[in-house]
Amino acid sequence: MGDELHPRALAVSRRVQATAPPVIVTTKQLMAAAPSGRPVLSLAQGVVHWRPPPAATAAAAELMAVVDGQGDIHSSEGGMRAVFGGGGVNSYGPADGLPALVDALKQKIADKNGLHGYEVMVTNGANQAFVNIMLTLVDSSDKVVLFTPYYFNHLMALQMTGGADSVLLGPCHSDNQHPDLGWLQQQLAGPDPPKMVVIVNPCNPTGVLLSASELESAASMCAAAGAWLILDNTYEDFVYNDSKHHCVCKDNVVHVFSFSKAYGMMGWRVGYIAYPGQEMLRQAGLTDCRLGDEMRKVMLEYHCVGFVHHLGGGHSGAVTVCLPVLNDVLEVGCSSEW
Repeated sequence: MGDELHPRALAVSRRVQATAPPVIVTTKQLMAAAPSGRPVLSLAQGVVHWRPPPAATAAAAELMAVVDGQGDIHSSEGGMRAVFGGGGVNSYGPADGLPALVDALKQKIADKNGLHGYEVMVTNGANQAFVNIMLTLVDSSDKVVLFTPYYFNHLMALQMTGGADSVLLGPCHSDNQHPDLGWLQQQLAGPDPPKMVVIVNPCNPTGVLLSASELESAASMCAAAGAWLILDNTYEDFVYNDSKHHCVCKDNVVHVFSFSKAYGMMGWRVGYIAYPGQEMLRQAGLTDCRLGDEMRKVMLEYHCVGFVHHLGGGHSGAVTVCLPVLNDVLEVGCSSEW
């Protein structure tokens, strides 16, 4: 008789088993179990009640409606070809995103956010932006700080890539829910400091807006310890009264942005990364840090499939189909009146 085979039992990965389930699923289960007739409001997911700007949806519809006699939507000089070039949306796009879109966003972050010397990379939503940043900047053994209450997708991304044991959950002050920067300073000054610190501003889920001085202080602390500071600005337009949203312009600070919330475009899956450009890094003495090149490695390998992928395109370059939409959005601005 030959050797008996003892096949290994099928099993899922350890990294996915170590990943906490999204709070959205748990919240929906709790809401379903609520007594009949009792109103329940979920705070687990940021879904705005307004729709995208009419100018944006009209531009998208007009672009997709250009069809010649052969049914080729890419052949009209006034339609797809004029926007995307000869290859249309079916060709692979640049890893950074369509150049015209990238240029428009670079102008936006300079004018609105004060980020000069930064480069832009368009992603399939802000969640992909965070994953790309994480894969580029840290290994699974590197410590990463999240402040509680944290955005659950950030924790899931770290867990799923093997970094569950390396996450440090920092406290917030009980009276105002601002991150405890004193605690952060202690961690950064320790023998094994974190390599990356993540702050969502305004915070998801609390809505707390940090002051410019708090953010600048956190960035300086991180820089002194050789740590990256990641600022997630998804809710940058959700600022009220006389408060102002602030972005730190510093060589160790990487920013995440999204169109999902302010413009009611959750399903379009369009976000972007703003990261220090090569000249900015050179001036800081970081001549060996080629951040853009390293991020492109991740972008070309890892990609999400969303609504814009369905519209055409092979990888993250598929978001280029949203160029006319985003151009209109940049001009129209954010409003809850749509």
